[in-house]
Amino acid sequence: MPAALDTLLTWMGDSRLVLPVMAALGWLWWKRNPRLACEWAAVLAALASVVVLSKIAYKAFGVDWRTIGFFTVSGHSALAAALYPLLCYALMAGAKPPVRRAAVAFGGTIAVAIAVSRVLSHRHTPVEIVTGLAVGLAVAWLMLRRWHGALGIPVRSMPVVLGAAMAAVLAVYLLPNVPAERVLSHIAWRIRS
Repeated sequence: MPAALDTLLTWMGDSRLVLPVMAALGWLWWKRNPRLACEWAAVLAALASVVVLSKIAYKAFGVDWRTIGFFTVSGHSALAAALYPLLCYALMAGAKPPVRRAAVAFGGTIAVAIAVSRVLSHRHTPVEIVTGLAVGLAVAWLMLRRWHGALGIPVRSMPVVLGAAMAAVLAVYLLPNVPAERVLSHIAWRIRS
C-alpha cells in the first residue's frame, strides 16, 4: 500500500479526527432531540469500553486468542465503522431512499478501507479488524434502525459539521500524537503492579 494512502486512512480512523466529528453530530442531534444524542453517547461509550477493555485485558493480563490471531479490538476499525456510515446517511438524509442507501454503503466502504489498511500496515490482524468493524457497524446499525428519521443534518447546520471537521483536521496536525496504545500500556502496567 502506498505510504500516502496508509497515512490518509490511518488519519481518517484516528480518534483525534473521529471523536470531534462524533461530538459535533451529538451536539447537533441534542439541539433537536436530546434522547437521540443521549443514545448516541451511550452506544459510543459502550463501543469505547469494548475497545479499551480488550486492550487492557491483553496488555495487563495477557488475555488473547492466539490460535485465531485475536489480541485486541481495532479501535480505528470500530470508530470508523460507527461514524462514516452514519455521517454519510446524516448528510444525505433528505435524499431519496436509494441515495441514502448508497451513502450508507459509501460510509461502510470508507470504514472497510480504513480497517484493511490496519492489516496491510501490520498494525492488526484480520480477526481484530473484523471484530472492530462488527462492533462499529452494530453501533451504526442500531442508530440507523432506531433513529433514521431524526438523523438528518439540516442544511443550516452544515457549517457546524464543516467546522468540526476542520477543527478535527487541525487537531490531527497540531495536537501531539499520543498513541492510545501507549496510554493503555501505562494503565495496564499500573494495574499489574
